[in-house]
Amino acid sequence: MTTYYSDEAIQAVVEANDIVEVVSGYMTLKRVGNSYKGKCPFHNEKTASFTVSIEKQLYHCFGCGVGGNVITFIMEMEKLPFVDAIKFLAARVNLILPEKQNALEDQQAYEKKKRLYDLHRDAANYYYKCLKTNQQGLAYLFKRGISRETIKNFGLGYATADWDHLLGYLKTKGYSIEEMMGSGLVLASENKHYYDRFRNRIMFPIINPRGQIVGFGGRLMSGEDKGPKYLNSPETMIFSKSYELYNLNHCKNYLDNGQILIVEGYMDVISLYEKGIKNTVAALGTAFTAFHGKILERYANEVIITFDGDSAGAKATEKAMNILKNTNLNVKIVILPENEDPDSYVQKYGFDGFNDFVSKALTIVEYQLELLKKMNDLSQTDGRLNYGNEAIKVLRNLATSVELDYYSKMVAKETGINQEVIRREVIRSKTNTNNNQTVEINVNKKESADQKIPKAYKKAQELVIQYCLKSPESISELPLEYLTDDFYQRLLASASERKKANGKIEINQLMAHFDDSEEIQKIVELMMNEKEVSQIDYQDAREIMKRFYNKAQLSKLSEQIKRATTNGNDDEVAKLTNQLIEIKKMMKDNGRH
Repeated sequence: MTTYYSDEAIQAVVEANDIVEVVSGYMTLKRVGNSYKGKCPFHNEKTASFTVSIEKQLYHCFGCGVGGNVITFIMEMEKLPFVDAIKFLAARVNLILPEKQNALEDQQAYEKKKRLYDLHRDAANYYYKCLKTNQQGLAYLFKRGISRETIKNFGLGYATADWDHLLGYLKTKGYSIEEMMGSGLVLASENKHYYDRFRNRIMFPIINPRGQIVGFGGRLMSGEDKGPKYLNSPETMIFSKSYELYNLNHCKNYLDNGQILIVEGYMDVISLYEKGIKNTVAALGTAFTAFHGKILERYANEVIITFDGDSAGAKATEKAMNILKNTNLNVKIVILPENEDPDSYVQKYGFDGFNDFVSKALTIVEYQLELLKKMNDLSQTDGRLNYGNEAIKVLRNLATSVELDYYSKMVAKETGINQEVIRREVIRSKTNTNNNQTVEINVNKKESADQKIPKAYKKAQELVIQYCLKSPESISELPLEYLTDDFYQRLLASASERKKANGKIEINQLMAHFDDSEEIQKIVELMMNEKEVSQIDYQDAREIMKRFYNKAQLSKLSEQIKRATTNGNDDEVAKLTNQLIEIKKMMKDNGRH
């Protein structure tokens, strides 16, 4: 990945944030000698086993084994990726992060952004106070089933019908017209008359995962009011609707099951939250982007698209589905009744009714087949035949024979066409490239479902990695092709770079090259592991890796020889056979048969 900040910048953030002070903001710590102890926030325990070292500026739990530095702690507690955790900690101590490779420009950009964040916070406080004294706004929200507690939790507010009330308030707080215009909350007419963007609307602060207000959404309370039903802040230095998800700041704290519901609107999110369903986010408007998909990958394993049941909702569902199927997320889809949205549905059927409906969410393939059913009259022969032919186009994208068997049964049941006929047509419709593909053992790729890496090979790699991180001079001697996981390869490559640049490996600098939370946790575990790997154990582990690598090469060569023999390519057979003999001879010489 691209390094967002230099090693020096990351180290400055770590040094400026004392880990004891940061951790104490989330839990109670008691001093014991040169360390502090408390009950681990990452698992339930009766006896305190979570230790924070003042000297090392690291934490470690002797109960569950987690450990790391101030950055990894914030990543876990705030559910933030690595770079956002750095920004969070930098903001905590008013540290300016380098963005433009120019100190003066960085200072100016930092000040502008800080003023914008402050301005949005003051504007949110203003809107909130206006709502508390506005009976029309409160009555609207109460009628929609929103409690005072939820109003407070989301910081909901009200923009008065006046043209310049917010403008006047922000002036009293010391903000200039230029700053107000830069926020997008104030506009100017052609004759330079300044006025509020949001008027006579319920206001929804948009808060990023770091807890900063970056923009607003405003909703009209009546269909008789003029203007669009929803109005969002424009793009600014601190806000882009393509990069923000509404309620992610709350949602990230309610993901015990690794599942996020995606809905369309602010009120959908808030109504579901009010009923106890808190793992929801909404894209701002219809702007669901590939970047949103990447953000969701950081927080969840599964997403459920739960858009409105009308035609607009169906189009938005298809757009989001096509983006999300290119991620590593398990994607499911809820089809609400035509005149329902998540807000109205949960109001009618409550927590249990909504969750029961969501539990029946469809997979992408089931959803596509359901759409095909609606487009074809299955009571008619031509409708069933057309449905069958179109369904085959959907099924040919399936990855496994298990999926093909499951869904071909489903199509057979709907059409009356024999399941084996459907299976054959699906396989026949696949490209020749897919038909002729041969599975080969490739030890340079991550383990797949069809290729199991022996436990001894995995253990040997872990020992070698652990040894290399403690003794980085050994990295150059290790053939990287012995490693089956590209994460290990990237880790050692980064460690080698750090060693060449600084003469040693700093965990903070090493983590700067990774933004996947699981990978970073693995780095922490490897670096914090106090068990020493001896040179003898290291050499043994290398020999094990070499043996398994050579076995994989033999298997690969055997397959290639079979294909070359079938094709009558005698020269290729001879060449490959010589390679196979050489590897066997080497293995025998090493006494590793």
